[in-house]
Amino acid sequence: MSEELDCLTCGACCRTGHDGRILIPPEDLVRWREAGRPDLVEKVQPGHFGLVAFATNDTGACVHLGTSVSEHACQIYEIRGTTCREFERGSRQCLEFRRDFGVD
Repeated sequence: MSEELDCLTCGACCRTGHDGRILIPPEDLVRWREAGRPDLVEKVQPGHFGLVAFATNDTGACVHLGTSVSEHACQIYEIRGTTCREFERGSRQCLEFRRDFGVD
């Protein structure tokens, strides 16, 4: 099933609302600082479990969502966070996000 899903036509997992669901492990913050990307460290908000999360815009989407290629593409894809890299296309959570966002 995951082969049939195209993330560039969806982006539902990046539109989780304003509640800090897309968590950023401390290791990512260190990695971004070392990579010379302190701007990423600054675009955070309080998240669950005492962690920080990606900041969201006024629609509840991740501030890094949307490029000139696609409104569903990630601006920081090459250096994205661990949570994003480990998110599995076609997983139960993916399908739930798609359903909640009205993609399926």
